[in-house]
Amino acid sequence: MRTHIRPDPDGVPTVIKTGVRVIDIREINDVDQTITIDLAIRRTWQDDRLAALEGCKLEIGSVWFPELVLLNSGRLFERWPETVTIGPNGTVTYLQRISGTLASYHALRDFPFDSQAIDLSFILLDYEPEEAFIELDAEFVGIYDVLNISDWRIKGVAAQIDSGFIADAFDETRTKLDLTIEAERIRAFYVWKIILPISLIVFMSWSVFWIDPAQYGPQIGLSATSMLTIIAFIFAATNMLPPLGYFTLMDFFIGGATIFVFLALLVSLTTTYLNTIKYREGAKILDIACRFVFPLAYVAFNWFVFRSVL
Repeated sequence: MRTHIRPDPDGVPTVIKTGVRVIDIREINDVDQTITIDLAIRRTWQDDRLAALEGCKLEIGSVWFPELVLLNSGRLFERWPETVTIGPNGTVTYLQRISGTLASYHALRDFPFDSQAIDLSFILLDYEPEEAFIELDAEFVGIYDVLNISDWRIKGVAAQIDSGFIADAFDETRTKLDLTIEAERIRAFYVWKIILPISLIVFMSWSVFWIDPAQYGPQIGLSATSMLTIIAFIFAATNMLPPLGYFTLMDFFIGGATIFVFLALLVSLTTTYLNTIKYREGAKILDIACRFVFPLAYVAFNWFVFRSVL
């Protein structure tokens, strides 16, 4: 048998029914823009030349084998033996479990309130659609209920076939299978670990508005402490945030909160100056006004930043 020649080369195109099932997702890495995944893939096609071998299990090198190539950067490693099973009338079934770390683009402007549609793409390498093409095996598309990933909620998977994909490497048409994984980030971690502590530091900085302007020592001390605290916290939280070339919602929030703390420090310096020039009433009026202006402005700022995800 000539394994490089497809079944019925002069007849109709060979149909390769293909399905992909997600067994596990170990990690979605925002920093490296990768996904570490475990997949099961099943391919089935008809080869009448093998009809007499029903029930046999053969090495893929001894039969005609349509190669699927991953378009994502990275590599998937086969975990099961590279064999095919021969069924009735020459039906060939290839079942494999593959795993690895693959490139996956993440749009993170809404981080940490984002959802991602992660695409994995496979093409039929050596054949144009007039010779062989992929047909979706819908029965073998899905995802396991229990996954080893704690910071994402996987909402589902979907697969579709693109029969007119132009492969850049060949400048020719190939069929392509796209597997899309819908994932939503679990937000509670970032709310409790970053947003809430930073907000508490901002609230702490406002306590200077309730201190008598004549007590300018405690005012300045508390404002400076708030400023140093938020800077130290931002440095400590840096490893929780992905380094990007653009601002995310979290970046806008942290930057705005820092400005609010700094403005409270400026107000403390202003009331101290007014007190030193014997204009204590003006200092008290400024403090009273800030008791209302700062909270209202902070609420408005957060609504503006997070309005797209509320």
